[in-house]
Amino acid sequence: MFKNKITLIHFPSYQHKGFTLIETFVAITVLMIAVLGPMTLLSRALQESRYLRDQMTASYLAQEGVELMIDNRNNFGDLYNVKGTVSEEPYFCDKFYWQESSGFNCDLLGEATNFKRDIEISSENELGDALEIGQYRIISTASYLAGDVYKSVTSSSIIFAYD
Repeated sequence: MFKNKITLIHFPSYQHKGFTLIETFVAITVLMIAVLGPMTLLSRALQESRYLRDQMTASYLAQEGVELMIDNRNNFGDLYNVKGTVSEEPYFCDKFYWQESSGFNCDLLGEATNFKRDIEISSENELGDALEIGQYRIISTASYLAGDVYKSVTSSSIIFAYD
């Protein structure tokens, strides 16, 4: 009888000791791609959230400026048309400061921020046409520094002067 002999081929032992240099470079490249992709997305998401936070804050400050002027009109009477003229003096806050207890203020209290606000009263609409007698346009613009560029948000409303 014949017996089947299976001959095993033995490779030299030096080939089983570890990865080759090319295999190591490929593995490192795959790992870098797998890690850097999500890290880039996370970094961009953080930048966008900062931008949106600043834009929303400026929007709130601009709207607050309009509401302050309406409140002044309601509490102190017709300041905008005392003698039939519009005050050309804008109300502004050169720099807002942040305090945890009270929020934003212009009183140099707290930590300085990159926000500022201008408020002006006009007797013209956005096209430059005169409004009806007794109507005034409040224009509140909040600006902030985004990187090296100033961005701004404007809020406006037309109010009626008291008779």
